[in-house]
This record gives sequence, C-alpha cells and structure tokens, in this order.
Amino acid sequence: MIAPKGDIDLSRCRVLVVEDQLHNQRLVQTYLEVLGIRRIRIANNGLEGLAALEAEEADLVVLDIMMPVMDGIEMLGRLRGDSRWADLPVLVQTALGAVEERAMVFRAGATDLVTKPLNTQEFLARVRIHLENRVLVRSLQDYQARVSADLELASQTQSALLPTDEAVEALEARFALVLDSHAESSTELGGDIWGAFPLDDGRLCIYSADFSGHGINAALNTLRLHTLIEQNPPADFRPDAWLSALGARLTALLPVEQYATMFLGILDCAAGRLAYATAGAPRPILGDGSGQGTRFLEGGGLPLGIVADWSYEAREVDFPPGSFLFLYSDALLESPLRDGTVLDDDGVMRLVQAVLGVPSSLPPLDRLIEGFRARVVLPIPDDLTAVWLARR
Repeated sequence: MIAPKGDIDLSRCRVLVVEDQLHNQRLVQTYLEVLGIRRIRIANNGLEGLAALEAEEADLVVLDIMMPVMDGIEMLGRLRGDSRWADLPVLVQTALGAVEERAMVFRAGATDLVTKPLNTQEFLARVRIHLENRVLVRSLQDYQARVSADLELASQTQSALLPTDEAVEALEARFALVLDSHAESSTELGGDIWGAFPLDDGRLCIYSADFSGHGINAALNTLRLHTLIEQNPPADFRPDAWLSALGARLTALLPVEQYATMFLGILDCAAGRLAYATAGAPRPILGDGSGQGTRFLEGGGLPLGIVADWSYEAREVDFPPGSFLFLYSDALLESPLRDGTVLDDDGVMRLVQAVLGVPSSLPPLDRLIEGFRARVVLPIPDDLTAVWLARR
C-alpha cells in the first residue's frame, strides 16, 4: 500500500549534499535531520559528488553552484547526461539572484532552486516534497513490477492449459490426424482457450471457447472451463449434453455479464463421423482439402453462462479421411481490415479456399493466418484462436 503524502517516512531516504563551505554543510545537515533524515553524505565539490553517487545511490542531491574543482553547473550537466541519474531530483542552493542566472541553473538540469541564505521553512518544505515524490514514484514502480511479474506468471499458467507440442504429436500419431493451432492474445491475458484429448481408442474430443472480455477475469474463466472439462468428462459421448452440463456449471460460477461461446466436437475415427454442438461460436468450416464442397457447419446456440438449463442441439456430419475442420474465434470475423471492412463469413471462407488445393511447404493454417495478418490492422483488438484438424 502506498502511504499518502505527509505520512511518508523519510528516515530511509538518502541525501547527498554537495557544498564546499563547512558552515553551509553543517547547516544543511542540521535541517535535514529535522525531517528525520539520517542517511546524509557530504561532498566538497562536483567531482566528489559524482564519485559519491557512483558509490551509492541518492534520493535527492542538494547542490551548491559556486565550488572549486567542479562547480554545480558542470555536475548538473554530467548528471543529466547519464541515464542512471536523468530523473534524480536536484535541489540547487545558490546566491545567484539574477533571472538569467537562475534560468541557466534550470537549463542545466536543476529540479528546483532555493536562494542563499536559506530560508529554513522554505528549504524544509522543498526537501520534503521532492523526497516524498521520490518515495511515491519508487513505490509505484515497485507495484508495477509486481503486477507485471504476476501477469507474466498468469500468462504462463494460461498457456499451460493449451495442449503441448508433445500432446498434439501423440494425438496426431494415435488418430492419424494433422492438428495445428494458432493462439494470439490482444493483451497480456486473453479469454480464448482450445483443447483436444482422447476419449477412448477411437474417439477424440476437440473444443474451442472464447470468453467475453480480456484480462484477468477472462483468463480466470478459461481456467474455470478447463477445470470443469477435466472434472466432468462425457458419460455418453454426446457433445450436446456435455455442453449443457458445462453451461449449467459455468452459469453458477461466472459473474453477471460474463459468458463464453464454444464449439465442442467428438470425432469418431472408426465411424468417420463428427458429432458436435455449438454455443454461439463462429460457424466452423468443413471440407475435404481440395476446395470442393467446402462449407460452413451449422452454428447457433446460446453462449454458456447466461442460462443454466439451456439445451443444445446435437449435430453430426461425415468426417472421412481427407476431411478437415477449421475452428476460429470471432477476431477472425470482426477485426478491422486495412480497407475499412471486416472479413465476415464470406471473407473467412475465401481465406480458407485460398489455401486449399495450392501446393505449399507451409501448413494450411500458417498460410491462412499469414493471409489474414497481411490484410488486418495490427495489432488486432481481440484474442485470436484458430485450430485446423485434418484426417490423413
């Protein structure tokens, strides 16, 4: 928690006093001690001051201008020319009274200025405000660093929910498949998730979900869904009933106005059939890889998390060897293109057909995403997930 100004403890602050006159050194030190500051170092000129900063950081420099060896103006120039000390507050004390001379001090890099002989109350007030600002800025930087570290950890946790390369390779070998994916988050944490796993020796489950919103809430929701899927495997291999059960549980868990669109399919390789159900997800695309007969599957259904007892429609299509299934989140449909339009359904279909039947060393999904990124305004404003499943 960051303390409000006035309640900030300055006792741990470090102040460097650069002053050649012994009397002024003692006077400034006495004033600083009135504020509770104990970590005070003294340098007799600018050269000693720079050496002192090299040895230990300071939170404030109280700097004289007229000094032997190296004066305050030259020391200011050295400080501001070094990125380590570019934002270090420097309170100049000077007897220079002319407007142009005072302006010269600020142009050299001074943060603030007090006139000699020092006015006690003014000096104490200016020292306090610069040190309090320094403490607050450092507290904010520490807080931002902790948040960044937490977000990085959360992002790694979310990435760990997705199938690993080893898991995908095992599925490809076991079911004679090609399984490719693309996951791209618009912020540190996104609300998309997909997965694939075996149900038995001949059947594979594949799903893709897109939660509303971005950030921590959306990421937590992907974790909730992943946990529910693991805890509630399908008892009868019916994706519609499974989707209804997930929807009932998510409705009880999700905050108001948070929901997810989802595709859930069960591929029976022995029967060559794909059973599926959708909860408001973009319509999947089915084809045979030649570009002939490529079509949208039926979509629809209420997104998960809105109504607890919603029943989803069961659908089933042929999925023989050579077939492919393309799943994608709505970022592919709705992200603004450079010509001011969006792809929409027809544009997505054209994008898919453009990569079919064209020999290439690149996988179809790579070429499809490459074609999309060539047309879209980057960065895209939403999370993008795309999955390509093809039977050999």
